[in-house]
Amino acid sequence: MFAAAREGDKAALAAVRRYVKDLALGASALVLTLDPQMVVVGGGFSRSADVLIEPLRRELDRWCIRTPEVRMSALGDEAVVLGAVRLALDDVEERLLDGRSPLASGL
Repeated sequence: MFAAAREGDKAALAAVRRYVKDLALGASALVLTLDPQMVVVGGGFSRSADVLIEPLRRELDRWCIRTPEVRMSALGDEAVVLGAVRLALDDVEERLLDGRSPLASGL
């Protein structure tokens, strides 16, 4: 859909506009509640920053008292996997450095 919108397909552009309005409505509720300085959009959407960022920013301007900076994640599709790896590494480091694990007793 984003690729078609990028190429100027009218139906795709309309679909992206509807999606951005829905996304902005949900995001604005969080922004108004939490007052963050930045909103980061990640996952597969990060490849579509060129058709998503500016419309999202404009929609947030309509709903938010103070619009935060809107950016796309540089991690792209790998964000979830990298987060899971980081959690696993944190757990291993904590167990090894804490001495709670049988792994640490053999060191």
